[in-house]
Amino acid sequence: MSLIHVIGFGLKVGQFLLMLCYSVLTVIFSLNSLINDSSSQMKANKSRKIWNKFVEIFSRNTCKIHYYYQYIGSDKFRKTWWKRLLILWIALGTVLSLWIFWYLRSQALEKRKEILENMCDERARMLQDQFNVSMNHVQAMSILISTFHHAKKPTSAIDQDTFAKYTERTAFERPLTSGVAYAVRVLHSEREQFEKQQGWTIKKMTPVNKDKYNPEDLEPSPIQPEYAPVIFAQDTVAHVISLDMMTGKEDRENVLRARELGKGVLTAPLALIKSNRLGVILTFAVYKRDLPSNATPEERIEATDGYLGGVFDIESLVEKLLQQLASKQTIYVNVYDTTNISDPISMYGTDALDTGLEHVSPLNFGDPSRKHEMRCR
Repeated sequence: MSLIHVIGFGLKVGQFLLMLCYSVLTVIFSLNSLINDSSSQMKANKSRKIWNKFVEIFSRNTCKIHYYYQYIGSDKFRKTWWKRLLILWIALGTVLSLWIFWYLRSQALEKRKEILENMCDERARMLQDQFNVSMNHVQAMSILISTFHHAKKPTSAIDQDTFAKYTERTAFERPLTSGVAYAVRVLHSEREQFEKQQGWTIKKMTPVNKDKYNPEDLEPSPIQPEYAPVIFAQDTVAHVISLDMMTGKEDRENVLRARELGKGVLTAPLALIKSNRLGVILTFAVYKRDLPSNATPEERIEATDGYLGGVFDIESLVEKLLQQLASKQTIYVNVYDTTNISDPISMYGTDALDTGLEHVSPLNFGDPSRKHEMRCR
């Protein structure tokens, strides 16, 4: 039995009890009319009229309630009521489902963002740490050149074979460098004697295809106040020996900044000689003597003996690093030189599908004049 039927049955019982009470009270009033005097009879009549009016109003409303009970108990009402209830249930279910979907999706998105951020920061931190390790070792090698080559003149303790063996055996100390080379500073007045001593001519830097590269085909370096020919090189970059660093636009700017600042400086991304792969060159100046930290640029230039450069083949080195950190979850990594923020230079990575999520981790490679960052998707 439904709740509606119970309510209807209660209304009928109430109506019956009310009519029963009315009949009893009518009998009582009739008896009282025979006993009481005329004044009492007038009061009873007045009370009876009030009661009759109340019963009439209640009976009329009871009839309406009874009619409504009959209506709500009909098939038509039940069908209409269940139909509306079904529509309301579907609407509430749809709203609740959408809210649950949005909530779960937002939670999953936050989790993905957190994972992407952690993975990107981990790769950026490892790349930066290994770069700093390589940079520190290149700087240490510049001190070694100053101590055992220039300070021992005219009987140097270092030649090409010694340099090549040493750099090859200590390559593990420079995990991100693909080669190290040393270029000596030569004034124009010293060029002729220098070339006789070395047995080769100072060559101009000319990017060529690796399949057609031949040092003998390179042009001699044009006449200029000073030169920076490479005299020592690791075997992996031995093809740069005799090349004048002052004839390459990016290399010239790099060596001039290095000797003025007394710190390691980086080139913008450039195509490396012979391989034509994208890379950067880290350069330290080698001085004839120890200089105070507050030395002027003029004093540093005058004391310069040469330039030690570490070559970073960014594409292959970053690829190796990412393979070491490979995980079940794949992310796309791009490394950019953002020194010119309006025109960033891509150093590693290819365009990938836009997943809607991106995290940028800054990179500090030790040269405050150049900005780098890693973008992960």
